[in-house]
Amino acid sequence: MELLSKLENVLEPLENPVSHKPHLKLAAVLIPIFQSNNKILFTKRTENLKHHQGQIAFPGGRHDESDISLSETVLRETEEEIGISSEFIELKGRLKPIISTSHHYVYPFVGFIKGNPTIKINPLEVQEYFQADLSHLLEPSTLETGFYKGGVRKYYRVGKYKIWGLTQQILSNFLNLLKEE
Repeated sequence: MELLSKLENVLEPLENPVSHKPHLKLAAVLIPIFQSNNKILFTKRTENLKHHQGQIAFPGGRHDESDISLSETVLRETEEEIGISSEFIELKGRLKPIISTSHHYVYPFVGFIKGNPTIKINPLEVQEYFQADLSHLLEPSTLETGFYKGGVRKYYRVGKYKIWGLTQQILSNFLNLLKEE
């Protein structure tokens, strides 16, 4: 897809310094785009997690002190959650950070998944996964507004899934960058 080739021009470079809010925990998520078919992978979190149970999410998590960088955090977390090792991931850059309701300062990274890695979900964190065509997500009709989870919310509808909350915000920011190019 032509849009993806322009990503590096609109994403923050990986080398840019990371800012930190002292009252928030640092975290990183990956928007994993399969190069072979321009599909984005999403996970559905298990119901037994502390935060965001059962929600649709991108792979990722909290920055550990042992992580050298947030790039390392997102690669480690992706492998822990869905079994895709860093050798299959080409990080392209990142989006501006966003604050989660669980008091995390989340940096979204964009990465291409190369080849055909085997996806092996961690059943302690991930209930299931699915992929969505980038072209489908870019269609205006995919973003809906309606009553969901106790309130009126914006969400992306992908088959039986509703992508809302932090993941919807990150996805909207990403898709808006692609539309601007």
